[in-house]
Amino acid sequence: MFSIDITNFTAQRLPQKLVIKAATYAAKKLRLQGELSLVLAGDKRLHTLNRDYRGKDKPTDILTFPGSLGALGEIFINLNDCRRPQKYIEVFGGKKSFEYILIFLLLHGLLHLSGLDDEKENERLAMITAGEKMMKELVKNGIMKAEK
Repeated sequence: MFSIDITNFTAQRLPQKLVIKAATYAAKKLRLQGELSLVLAGDKRLHTLNRDYRGKDKPTDILTFPGSLGALGEIFINLNDCRRPQKYIEVFGGKKSFEYILIFLLLHGLLHLSGLDDEKENERLAMITAGEKMMKELVKNGIMKAEK
């Protein structure tokens, strides 16, 4: 069984129903079970976590930590980066909405929890492709609206 607990440390509004539906769909598709802790934060918190856990002294858009004892894991998403569409132009081939970037990052974290990695360039590209494929499935299944 899959469940999700969402903590938002920002004042930014969150499309919570969309997040829950997308996470639930992806978890089922990826055969993930357990409780997912989704933490939404800003640059400062993601910078601190990135420095402390990965040794990279800079903010990042997403961090994923595997869980234990029935917990699927934790995904930390930088909501400020979700509002910086120019950061992802190379990834998506154009600007995307806040919701699109948020859900794409969520799927990216779930792909990590399913065992995929993106340390090497070919792995990163494979994860982007897998994420885009799942985004299309979310649109096809009426969970998300199509982007222009």
